[in-house]
Amino acid sequence: MLDVLYEDEHLIAVDKPAGMLVHPSWLDKQADQFAVSEAAKIAGQKLHTLHRLDRPTSGVLLFGKHPEVARRMQTQFLDQSIQKEYICIARGWTKNEGVFDQPLKEQHDKIADKFADPDKPPQPAVTEYLKLGHTELAIPVSKYPKARYSLLLARPKTGRKHQIRRHFRKASHHLLGDTRFGDGRHNKFFIQNFDWRELCLRSVSMTFSHPMVSDQTLVIRSGLNSTWQQLLEQLGWQSVLDRIDKGDYQG
Repeated sequence: MLDVLYEDEHLIAVDKPAGMLVHPSWLDKQADQFAVSEAAKIAGQKLHTLHRLDRPTSGVLLFGKHPEVARRMQTQFLDQSIQKEYICIARGWTKNEGVFDQPLKEQHDKIADKFADPDKPPQPAVTEYLKLGHTELAIPVSKYPKARYSLLLARPKTGRKHQIRRHFRKASHHLLGDTRFGDGRHNKFFIQNFDWRELCLRSVSMTFSHPMVSDQTLVIRSGLNSTWQQLLEQLGWQSVLDRIDKGDYQG
C-alpha cells in the first residue's frame, strides 16, 4: 500500500517506493505492482499520470483524477513553473552550491523509443543544487585513502530524462546506488558497509499552483522515510533531518 501525501477531488499524491515502476513497461514484464494502479485503488477511480519518476527514485508522485486537471497540470510542467526538490547523496565533496546548465541529448530505449529521432540535438537542461552536509570516512575506496560524500538538495529547472543523475555524473559526483550512471566501486562500498542497495535520489517536495483552485499554492512533502533517516544518521547527518522534513535548508 502506498502512503498518501495529499488528496482532494482533483489530485492525489503518493510516496512512491524505490524500485516500483510508475506504470507497466517492457523494462520488466514480470512486475505486477505499479504506482498508477496502486494509487488508483486508493482513489477508487482511474488516474491520469502527470509526471514520472525513474524506477529507482522514490518520493512525491502526483496523479490527476480527471482530464481537465491533467491538461492544466501539463501546462504548468511545460511552463516549468513547478518547483521540485530532491535529496541525493553524491561521491566526493561538491561546492556549497551550484548550477548545472548543460544541455542533454535524449537517451532512447531500444524498444520504447524505437521511433524517436536519434539525431535530435541536445536539449536545454538546468539543475540547481545546495550542499547540506559532507562527510569523510577513513576507508579507502578505489585509488583514494578516504571516502568522501556530499548530501545535496537538487532543484531541476527542466525535466530531461535522468537529468539529475546525468548532471552529477558529468561533474564526477556520481550519485550513490546508481547502477546506470554511478560508480560501481562506491555502490559496492555502500552495500558492504551500510547494506544500502537503493539509488540515493528521493523526491522530497513539489510546489505548484492548484490547477482547479485559484490562488492556492500546494506544497506536497514526502520527507525522508525510515531507511533514509537511518542512512543519514550513520553518515553523521542527524542535524539536517528535521530541516529536510520542514523544507528549511538554511540552517
